[in-house]
Amino acid sequence: MGLGFLVPAFLAGLAALAVPIVIHLRHREWERPHRFPSLMFLRRIPIRTARRRRITDWLLLALRAAVVALLVAAFARPFFRRSADAGASESARAVALLLDRSLSMSHRDVWSAALDSARQVIRGLRPGDRVSVIRFDDQVEVAQALSADHAAALAAVTATRTGSRGTRYAAALRAGRQSLSAGAGAENDNGGRGDIVVVTDLQRSGLTGLAGLELPADVTVRVIAVGPRSRANAALLGADVQRVSAPGGRSELLVSARVTAKDLGDRPRKARLSLTVDGRAAGSRETVLPADGVVTASFDRVPLAAGRAAAVIAMEADALPGDDTLRVVVPAEEAVRILLVVPPGHQGDETLFMERALGIGRDPRFAVERRSTLDAGTLRTAGVVVLFDTRPPSADGSAGAALEVWVRSGGGLIVTAGSRINAASPAPLLAGTAQGIIERMNDRGGSFGDVSLEHPVFSAFRAGGVSGLGSARFLRYARLGLSEGSQVLARFDDGAYALLERPHGAGRLLLLGIPLDNLTGDFPLQPAYLPFLRSLAVYAAGHQVAPLWRTTGEAAIVPKVAEPVISTPGGALLRPSCDSGRGGGPCSVALDEAGFYRTYSGRATGDPAEVVAVNPPPPESDLTPADARELLLGVRRGDSAATITSAGIAAVDQEARQSVWRWLLGVIAALLILEAVVANRGWRGTAASVLPPSPERKPT
Repeated sequence: MGLGFLVPAFLAGLAALAVPIVIHLRHREWERPHRFPSLMFLRRIPIRTARRRRITDWLLLALRAAVVALLVAAFARPFFRRSADAGASESARAVALLLDRSLSMSHRDVWSAALDSARQVIRGLRPGDRVSVIRFDDQVEVAQALSADHAAALAAVTATRTGSRGTRYAAALRAGRQSLSAGAGAENDNGGRGDIVVVTDLQRSGLTGLAGLELPADVTVRVIAVGPRSRANAALLGADVQRVSAPGGRSELLVSARVTAKDLGDRPRKARLSLTVDGRAAGSRETVLPADGVVTASFDRVPLAAGRAAAVIAMEADALPGDDTLRVVVPAEEAVRILLVVPPGHQGDETLFMERALGIGRDPRFAVERRSTLDAGTLRTAGVVVLFDTRPPSADGSAGAALEVWVRSGGGLIVTAGSRINAASPAPLLAGTAQGIIERMNDRGGSFGDVSLEHPVFSAFRAGGVSGLGSARFLRYARLGLSEGSQVLARFDDGAYALLERPHGAGRLLLLGIPLDNLTGDFPLQPAYLPFLRSLAVYAAGHQVAPLWRTTGEAAIVPKVAEPVISTPGGALLRPSCDSGRGGGPCSVALDEAGFYRTYSGRATGDPAEVVAVNPPPPESDLTPADARELLLGVRRGDSAATITSAGIAAVDQEARQSVWRWLLGVIAALLILEAVVANRGWRGTAASVLPPSPERKPT
């Protein structure tokens, strides 16, 4: 059993022992004068006083020095190590070296220091010690399992490169725990000490997920912090990109970049941003960055073709260059084809407002094709089918069978009910029943009542509620009946159903009782008409807006092409094992690098079938560090089956259980009482009076 100190830095206070010694050496005796009437009857006697050039009150000095020494020791938090700990230094150790390789570690002041620290940990091991090298970001890679081959561990550290993913300490600590647990049962394991050494910049964003993590009670966790000297950083973390119409039917690209700055100091800093589209320079902007905050820089309009475009926004590189570039993919302008099936005797004014409303806007763009019949060929490329006041074709015919298969495979069918439909009995491709017409002429028309604002069809009106749909009045509308499995999305003010939905396979069936013309109401004249109709068509088509970019650590679905080949930003070629081109299930690929992932069919040549832009996670740009003690907040300590002892973190538990400092404070109090008693007894060095010999009297 040995003596240890939890905070050994306080032992520097032992220098205060010089204080009582100096006080004793500088002590002087002061003579007290007394008045006397006359000295004529007194004999002059010379007195020599011994000057205090040496310590005479050794007991008092020892008491005071002991008080100072014990007070310093109490602040250093002493504890007695267990016998297992005392002998740990004589036995081999098992060390799990966790090396952070996230984006923030690529800071110019950090990575070289991290590699040097990791090498020093390995070089400080003795020949019998075993070490494992684990690289981590938001995932874990075991570069070397627990082994006594220190040269291989050094090679694994040297081969480590920083990436563009986020930080996750919980995954790294779990991997370190598993490495030590696996090594505890290995051959030649003599029950030596086990340590987890984390080389990191202690980025605060990586602390999530630590709650509930359990580590053995006898595992040492040591952190080597290699954070940057300055946390100043500017990063491109977002952009607003949209395709707009230009005169002559052309498309133009509008780009606004958002730059986040943190801890840049009092002096304003200028930054030049550049925009590149499909490899060609498209513009630049100079902006002034705030000390802390966000600034937006807008570029001039860029002419854009109808196809897909890959854009790169970049600014001058700083100490952390990984977040100074933002990649964006603008999807191709492809129109969603809407088949508008009209009944015989249809008048153009009935669908005029609907066709014009669907033809306005982009993202997506709708192409409305008016037809009177359906067939399998026209359904193959359709996004939405709208039956305007028309019953669905019978399933016995070819058109009905083709429509049934198309809806079940994911298509969207919208049926607008009017005076021509009389479907009192449920139909396979109707979300309800049509049971005549409701006249509201006498009460000046009806209006919208209850609306399911949480549904995507009404997402544009969530802020304003039902009032956001305006003051539309409906003089005549269809009386709808609810069928089994249908859901009510909207009602009129009299409680009648306005919009019903029913799933059908992978598709959607929508039955609309709301008049879409201006003959039986004024809804087409209201501002809510356009967003409602577009939301209805987008939902029915199942259209999802492709993200402009994704984040490292996510997974992307491989498009359905024959023999997909994926080119990564680093130049590697990936061939997913799944065969999505032959009807197989969807497969995905992990996005590990920042840049552009391009998917080809067969060979990585020609125009790619899909391009995905990938950027680093925004939290990696925040260089705010955490305290090393926060790394184990919420981490539970359990019993360990492995024979691993601790130094660092386990010492806290040992000192807390022993509380030696409390006993030292009691001893200090007793010594202070004893010192007061000794000092008041007056045991001090005294002056020696020396009487000269009496002079001999001369004979008279």
